[in-house]
Amino acid sequence: MKILLKISAKIIGVILVLIIGVVLFRDQLIAARLGPPDTFTATEIPSRPDYNDLAAWASHPDIADTADLTLTGTPANPVGAAVDVFYVHPTTYFGPGQWNSSMDLTENAAQVLEKVLGGHGTIFNDCCRFYAPRYREAHISVFTKPTDAVELEKDNSFKALELAYGDVEAAFDVFLANRDPARPFIIAGHSQGSLHAFRLMEMRVDQTPLEDMLIAAYPIGFWFSADKLERGPKSIGLCQNAGETGCFVTYDTFGNAGPGRDVTGTISHWYKTGWEWTSGDKTLCVNPISWRPDTELAEKITHKGAMPLATTFNALDLLLNRNNGATYGQLAEPVPGLTWAQCDAGGTLFIESQFNNVFAREDDRELYHSSDWQLFYMDIKANVENRIAQYMVINQRAAAAAE
Repeated sequence: MKILLKISAKIIGVILVLIIGVVLFRDQLIAARLGPPDTFTATEIPSRPDYNDLAAWASHPDIADTADLTLTGTPANPVGAAVDVFYVHPTTYFGPGQWNSSMDLTENAAQVLEKVLGGHGTIFNDCCRFYAPRYREAHISVFTKPTDAVELEKDNSFKALELAYGDVEAAFDVFLANRDPARPFIIAGHSQGSLHAFRLMEMRVDQTPLEDMLIAAYPIGFWFSADKLERGPKSIGLCQNAGETGCFVTYDTFGNAGPGRDVTGTISHWYKTGWEWTSGDKTLCVNPISWRPDTELAEKITHKGAMPLATTFNALDLLLNRNNGATYGQLAEPVPGLTWAQCDAGGTLFIESQFNNVFAREDDRELYHSSDWQLFYMDIKANVENRIAQYMVINQRAAAAAE
């Protein structure tokens, strides 16, 4: 009996030590569980997806998916739409595994994408045919600059991002090859997807015949350094108003109850000279209510509406790297007048901090990054339709003048 009691006491002691360890070193344990390997190894990454196969697309006009949901509840009918959208999704891959996602549909990344299609893709289903490729996206850690000189020298982050961009460009090639070349289009993205979408816009559209078909680009939710106006695209500039076409819109959202973006931080940027860790002291910002790149406050009364979709996965799904299979049966009711919006002098978009709703944040910086699109769902929807209308008018006038 005494032996059993001693063994039980030891077991309890071990369990207590494990519990205390989990509490004290939770973040480190999670990082160890989800973090990528020490070295980027391209040979261990799954082969490039075949974008001629519909299975390589998260959303496509020929697939029934979450992006088909509409505010009215009736199925989207993109057949008669005059415009195409090429959308690059944000980081949904948090590990564990490699530096790039395997795109395995049983993993959590596929589940995270469900909310992206519902909160972003559905914006376009009244006006456009929506295309969103799956791709071997880079692990979330690529946006944290290594502090160790040896780790920095490995360039793991840039190698992973370069591989991810290669997939995006391959998908864009198939997108172009299977559509009427005269159809106008929109390029859009979020977070990591915006980094790739911006590069795509700069390399494949800017100063090419495709530029004439670009209605606008929406690379939202990335800290694009202000020097992108000098070191980036030559013909496609920052949108100056709600009706301009052939331009791009970007912003990243913070609540006014926090300090906003860490202007001393760095983030991965791509330039034609290559990849760089760039300071975020001054970034680009177009106000998604007024659609102007100024520091004027856009009043709450003019906010057209947010889309309050709840997340379909939880922390356990993330840690176990599982797709729980949850889907949205319908869209939520948009909430107008939820917030004001204002770009500050440094390029940070501030909004009214949210409490007691699905947009509420608990982090000290009041970062609303995951809701960049949803917070301005109806505003973006109206703006897309407005830019399309303006594009059509301009082209009709040009055609009439040429006759």
